[in-house]
Amino acid sequence: MEHQKEIDQESLKKINEFGKRILEEIKSGKSPTFNLPLRAKSNITFNEATKTLELGDKYSTRSFLNIAHTRKFMQSLLVAAACKEYISEGKTVGKRELYYNLKHSLPNSKENTFEDDIESGSVLNDLEASLNILRERLHVEAKARGSIYGDIVLSQAGDTFDCSKLGRGGWAIPGYVEDVDVVNHKADFILAIENDAMMSRLIQEKIYKKLNCLLVTGEGMFPRGVRRFIKILSEKLKLPVITFVDGDPYGFYIYSVLKYGSIELAHLSERYAVPNSKYVGMTMDDIDEYGLQNVTEKLKDVDKKRIREEMQYPWFKDNPAWLRQLKLMEQKGVRIEQQALANKSLDFVAKKYLPEKIEGQKFLD
Repeated sequence: MEHQKEIDQESLKKINEFGKRILEEIKSGKSPTFNLPLRAKSNITFNEATKTLELGDKYSTRSFLNIAHTRKFMQSLLVAAACKEYISEGKTVGKRELYYNLKHSLPNSKENTFEDDIESGSVLNDLEASLNILRERLHVEAKARGSIYGDIVLSQAGDTFDCSKLGRGGWAIPGYVEDVDVVNHKADFILAIENDAMMSRLIQEKIYKKLNCLLVTGEGMFPRGVRRFIKILSEKLKLPVITFVDGDPYGFYIYSVLKYGSIELAHLSERYAVPNSKYVGMTMDDIDEYGLQNVTEKLKDVDKKRIREEMQYPWFKDNPAWLRQLKLMEQKGVRIEQQALANKSLDFVAKKYLPEKIEGQKFLD
């Protein structure tokens, strides 16, 4: 609770400072303005030293008396004021709730403050970047999607959860994870799994006991709440992260977002990216190594296009091992899913594939 209070006080301080700057400019007769980082590919670089995506130093300015900016400026102040209220009252909302909470018609006009939650979400992202505060610390939570299973006890909001005694689904990772505390744990690493069906299989096979690990799934692309949660656990518990996804361009991208950060949230890579992540599979080599030729899927044109795009990403292009995987995929013309391992046997992934590769440290980095 004390840690949460410190987080809230820091967030309130930044919002108050933001409001004071705007007020001072109004009182001095100036057009109130504020700066925000330019969140575009042209302002994003890959830092070789930290192995993360970073936002450059280019900024744009939002000014109230610039007719092109006025609406967005007004929306930015509405969102900032709402977030201050949520933090002060100890309430947390979802992005959709934020939209409905702030939507209304402006007096003496037919104009609405917001037309949809895409518009309010975009303004929220801008404010997050401008104030350098995580959305979650503004008390607007990410979509809750994903779960954790293993020998770990967590607490949140006064409740305690033993994540090894929650059936086959695990503990649902909430959208707001800043106040999740670790009571105790026993694990050597975190296994981040793309597919929730594979997560269920591994829970049934009790692999968390065999490999002494924590299982986490994002049910596809790891949403920001899950990425933040993995980052927090990895840092707090000093645990490496091993990623297990489909052997296709989308699985490769899911891994890269977890490890290096995303283009959209490059300004938050320090808080979301998990540079110590390693990739266990699936790989193109697995197809021949484990005799999976008859359970591959043919690449579609959109897959081939995605492969060519990823070959241009610095973190893939400048890494011989990853470039080889992408070229192999293109040459073979196929992709391989996690579930394809069930062709050998339902317990093959838990009894042979993962133990063999993890214990032998057969990773891509």
